[in-house]
Amino acid sequence: MKHFYFLLLLFSVNSFSMESFQSFILTNSGSKIAIKTNFFRIDYIEKTVFYKLENSEIEKKISFKDFDYVLIGKNKFKTFKLNNSKEINGYFVLSESASKLLILSSTSSDDEESSLVNYIFYIIDLNGNILESLRFDNLKKPKSVSVRGDIFSKIQFYFKDCNLLMDRISSYDNTSFENSNLDILEFFNSPVYIECLK
Repeated sequence: MKHFYFLLLLFSVNSFSMESFQSFILTNSGSKIAIKTNFFRIDYIEKTVFYKLENSEIEKKISFKDFDYVLIGKNKFKTFKLNNSKEINGYFVLSESASKLLILSSTSSDDEESSLVNYIFYIIDLNGNILESLRFDNLKKPKSVSVRGDIFSKIQFYFKDCNLLMDRISSYDNTSFENSNLDILEFFNSPVYIECLK
């Protein structure tokens, strides 16, 4: 079985927008490793993150079990043991409130001829207990279209007080039905971290 690598290149920092993003890995010991914003790769099979130090072109790696989270530009990738599982997995954090998190994982098909992408999001409490989840894909089958139609309402139920999140997801959901509910996938394809702590 081929290893699945997810390469995230962030080109949002350009010469016209001097907005700087702090990118680092927070290890389980509490230390921070400053990393390059434009290089970050995840191997979900080996449960490893690949990165480069700020002033280096040498690729390094760190196991999921050795870090709490990675902040890379506007993205946050965090490790969890959901529902008190012994298994540790990594997810993009889409939003975080004082009591809940919205996290995402996506995988592409191993078949090079297929464009299938499977997604799953979880809404969890601060102890990693799953409150809600939804599996969906990017296919145009009626069942797939219907499942994607539930995304907005499920997230809204738990995060209605998070205006930044609701504004962002609404911008993808407004015309989604006209396009087989495919537009909403762009919300997940660019997993921007939104903090809603009060």
